[in-house]
Amino acid sequence: MLGNDVVDLRDADARPESFRPRFDARVFLPEERVAIARDPDPLARRWAHWAAKEAAFKLARQVDPGFFFAPGRLSVRFDRHLRGTGQRVERRGHVEWTGPPPQAPWRGIEVRSFETEERIHVIALPVGADWGAVDFKVESLEGTASDPSLAVRRLAVREIARSLGVAPDRLSIGRAIGRAWTPAAGASSADARRKDMERLGRLDRQRRVPTVELDGGATSLALSLSHHGRWLAYAMTPRPEAAIAVDHSSFQPGSGLVRAGMTRR
Repeated sequence: MLGNDVVDLRDADARPESFRPRFDARVFLPEERVAIARDPDPLARRWAHWAAKEAAFKLARQVDPGFFFAPGRLSVRFDRHLRGTGQRVERRGHVEWTGPPPQAPWRGIEVRSFETEERIHVIALPVGADWGAVDFKVESLEGTASDPSLAVRRLAVREIARSLGVAPDRLSIGRAIGRAWTPAAGASSADARRKDMERLGRLDRQRRVPTVELDGGATSLALSLSHHGRWLAYAMTPRPEAAIAVDHSSFQPGSGLVRAGMTRR
């Protein structure tokens, strides 16, 4: 399981003049507000805290679909030391649930914030998880005419296909419950775009966790999608060393679904 979130620092909503004190008091704990104010780059720090909360929420939803988003109950703590120099830096930290029972559906969450002058990208994993097993990609939406929700799904299909070594048309982005979204054939046509939007609308209304399907069957891959402003972001785990192998023993007669598992060379 994992979560990810991206913030476009040059989007109008991310600029300091758009900040509302009541909003910050509601979503950031007192110690977080102090850390943000004292940081050499308070704008980046502010949005790293926000994106960490969003990514943690997406991770929690993969464990408990009923988990609610309460940013003021999520405490984000980043290390003082920044890794990397130049155009990209990396913060590392943890997210903890500070609210009353029931407790959040995790024992601990590690977060890493990958930052440039233009955007913040945060990935969340359970404490002790293998960061080397995560495959992720951040890409600009500029130059595409797609709706960002559709564009990020196309990004995921392309990158997952590359990672698994399979043809993109064998993959679908689905939901934990509900129908899968598959790139429509001839996506450049107006009719195909309309069908894509209709499919996406149904999926968004369901608000389910995104899943990866291969040849119509569910896989064990954990997927997280995000977009904001000019940026798209995808993250998946585990990164395969080989390919997906379909376990036909889990086939349910009449369901048309099989479960795919990871195999290693």
